[in-house]
Amino acid sequence: MSVPRTASVGPSGEAVWATERGERRQPGIVHVVMLALFIGIGIVVGTLGSLAVPIGFVSAFWPGQAVQAVGGVWFGWWGVLAGMFFPFISNALSGSAPLPVSAAYLPANFLQSFLAGAAFRWLRVDPRLQTSRDWFVWVVIGVLLANFLGAFWGTYVLTWFGMITASARPTALLGWFFGNSVPSLIFGSILLKYVSPMVLRSKAFAKGWWA
Repeated sequence: MSVPRTASVGPSGEAVWATERGERRQPGIVHVVMLALFIGIGIVVGTLGSLAVPIGFVSAFWPGQAVQAVGGVWFGWWGVLAGMFFPFISNALSGSAPLPVSAAYLPANFLQSFLAGAAFRWLRVDPRLQTSRDWFVWVVIGVLLANFLGAFWGTYVLTWFGMITASARPTALLGWFFGNSVPSLIFGSILLKYVSPMVLRSKAFAKGWWA
């Protein structure tokens, strides 16, 4: 999967993802460091969130999704990988899900980590959320769609493993959806709005998927 490269500078967002003439971007040690850092941050935030407001096997307020979403936006596949795998350790520490269930959650974690990063790159959205279009894409795709799909798969897994009944799935789905969407909207928006300017100036920022 690749992002078209262009040197033109256009409306908000286009300049962020454009590669200047002669610019060469390659993965490096800084990206490995950010992968490890985001896994560590995700473990802490995810574990504390899971322990704070649990509703059965679902957290009513899980800020770990904000880490998943912004990681994919800022660091491409490195952020997506961190967002996919930190919940394994987080779930183990909080006791919110057995290891086989955490493994089955993998597609949900992928969607919650990947969709915002993909939308921002493909639609040339500015991570600093400078326009109404930036906000629209972030809220609709990065928050609502990502978390609905994640909740849909996650509650299917819980039903599949017999941890909830089919009749309880709608309630669990709503709990998962809102429990991820609200903190993602709050903390993710703050991170994108106020931390993105620093990230965009760093060597770790990935205009493509790997660098």
